[in-house]
Amino acid sequence: MLSALEAAIKSVDPCALVKKSLSYSRGTLVARDINGKNFKIDKFNNIYIVGAGKASAAMTAALVSVLKGRVTGGTINVPRGTEVNNIDRISIIHASHPVPDDEGARGTRKIISILEKAETKDLVIMVISGGGSALMPLPAKGLTLKDKQEATSALLASGATIHEINSVRKHLSAVKGGQLARYTKSRVLSLVLSDVIGDDLAVIASGPTFPDSTAFSDAQQVLEKYGITDTRAARHVARGARGLIRETPKPGDPIFRRVANVLVGNNELACKSASCYLRRKNVRTEFLGSGFDGEARDFGAFLAKLAGDIKSKSPFALVAGGETTVKLGKTSGKGGRNQEAALTCALCRVKAVAAFLGTDGIDGNSDAAGALVSGKSAALAEKISAKTYLVRHDSYRALKKMGSLIFTGYTGTNVNDIAIIYKDGQ
Repeated sequence: MLSALEAAIKSVDPCALVKKSLSYSRGTLVARDINGKNFKIDKFNNIYIVGAGKASAAMTAALVSVLKGRVTGGTINVPRGTEVNNIDRISIIHASHPVPDDEGARGTRKIISILEKAETKDLVIMVISGGGSALMPLPAKGLTLKDKQEATSALLASGATIHEINSVRKHLSAVKGGQLARYTKSRVLSLVLSDVIGDDLAVIASGPTFPDSTAFSDAQQVLEKYGITDTRAARHVARGARGLIRETPKPGDPIFRRVANVLVGNNELACKSASCYLRRKNVRTEFLGSGFDGEARDFGAFLAKLAGDIKSKSPFALVAGGETTVKLGKTSGKGGRNQEAALTCALCRVKAVAAFLGTDGIDGNSDAAGALVSGKSAALAEKISAKTYLVRHDSYRALKKMGSLIFTGYTGTNVNDIAIIYKDGQ
């Protein structure tokens, strides 16, 4: 099970994905997305690299390697705590995630300065991955970073989906929702590693170089849905909904004629790699898809029930991907969505081995990537009264007592979560 998860993470290594997607020869750059579409760019002068995200450092290092000394300069924002080697001619800013901070804003201003410097015949390559939205903050005019931090924190605690959170973030920002493309007259090639269900390029890192189909009115509905109305951010969104603030650029805007967005990796790729590994080990394996969302507890209970329904005379596995949510109450402990799903699965007396993993290596507010549980874990969960831990969202401490936590450290990539159910033949 653990080896299958390692195979999944290895398959979405950002450095390998960029090198696979990009080729450069005799002044011509060719980019290929995972669906086989090619983008050919030639006759450019300077090349700049900018971007943000959990995988941005690895993606940038791969770019510098592929482009063989042609990079003029650049700057990227990475999560604080990430170990990053120096990259030739690239400035690296360490910023906060998931709640933005001043360093992220400083790095974003550096990105804008490079975009504004780039000329018509230059090329800006932007690297975008999960975490990019929080790591590239620049408040819209009239807002402060604190306003954005409060809104982000409230939405995260409310259990809002990533689509809902990003629709708000775009309309509190000066760069998200395609607005970053407004700062340059050069050509832009965005290399995107997806961390959202459905691989919507408008949602990944809040789509800084992609047309925004949401409006201020959509953001207002999200804030009202979760009762976040009496804040400066909410009032800003309300003014935008009344047409008093310029909207984000929409599909068909001329600025996107010089922008190419290329998807280089996603959750499906990781899940299929895990599935292939298991099949090579003579395990009959079914991939259920990468679209699982909703409450983490419900997901854990669903997989536990599914495991109980499986009847097979030979080893059998199910692989599923996606991203669930945890709606925090007034009290919350340590853990994350994968750990909460795993603990629920154990409490449901799962009749299999079940693993839940965040591909970035960090699940929620903990240092664990996820957890692996089994029938033995179910007995241990009852022994320590694990339900009480689950009630206060303290899954980490329960799973630690059960010896069920999975640790990987930062993986340098991020394509949502993977769950695997495995049963021996009966």
